[in-house]
Parts: sequence; C-alpha cells; structure tokens
Amino acid sequence: MLEFDFETVVKETKYLVLKTVGDTLIDRFDDATEDVVQEVYFRAFKSLEKGGFDGRSKISTWIYTIARNESLRMNEKRLKEEEKAKRYLVKNKVQLSGVREESRWEKEEWIESMLGQIPEVYRQTLRLYLAGNTMEEIAKELEIQQGTVKSRLFRTKEWIRKHIPGGKNEFQES
Repeated sequence: MLEFDFETVVKETKYLVLKTVGDTLIDRFDDATEDVVQEVYFRAFKSLEKGGFDGRSKISTWIYTIARNESLRMNEKRLKEEEKAKRYLVKNKVQLSGVREESRWEKEEWIESMLGQIPEVYRQTLRLYLAGNTMEEIAKELEIQQGTVKSRLFRTKEWIRKHIPGGKNEFQES
C-alpha cells in the first residue's frame, strides 16, 4: 500500500485541480468551483485512506480524473436544477394565468414582469447573459470585472430563489 501525505498532495495538485475544474465546469456554474474542489479532495482523501490509489499512474493524473469527473457531475446536477426551475416557472405561469394557451407576446410580457422585480444592478447583467453574451462581453459592456459579472449572476439566482413564487426550496430535488 502506498503512503501519501495528504497536505503535500493538495499543495502539489491544487493548480491542476483548479484549472481542470475551471476548464470543465460550464461558465454559468463557476459559483460552484469551491464546492467541486472540496469534493475532489474529499473523495481523494477517502480513497487514499482506503488504498484506492494503486500507483499505476501519477497521483496528479489520478486527481485530474477525479476533478474532471466531479466537474462533469456538477454540470449535470446544475443542468437538472435549471430544467426543474424552467418546468416550475412554466407550470406556475399556467396556474397563474388560467388554462387557455397564451400568445407569445403574453408569455414574453409575463417573463418581463418577473424580470422587472429583480433589482436593476442584477437585471442588466442577467439580460446581457440571457442575450447570449459571454462573461467577458458582459464585463466590457458594464465596465466591471468578470468576477463581478459572475458574482452578480450568482446573486441574481439567489434573489430569484428567495422572491419568485415558490420560495427558496422549490428548486431543490425532492
């Protein structure tokens, strides 16, 4: 059984893990980077304790694989959450508006009224993001740092979870 000092493993692989997570996570999920990195090292530590690394590859290659898999797992989880949120909004729109099918204009009006409730600083960032702009393009347009764009998008999501009908827990898996 191979012996490893976990602190040394973290020091030697932290940049590799951060780069892998950054490259693999979908841009709009960057707010989950810290969670993914923690999960990578948690899984690596547990596996090392149980002798799960056999030494047939370099430890950096092994941890890269864990980081990539955890990032892909987070992408999948977040995409499912987004889909669930979309279904929830569509379902509640139908409940709020009655049974009849609405025109495209009415649907857009409803979405606009929902967006109108979001604080302006977040709304303009969200509009640019929903229009398909990259983080870099949004930052340039608003004359702010890319990190600020990511932070605003994260805060927008949190604001929506707290203020749109259904509350914060509505989007969580049952």
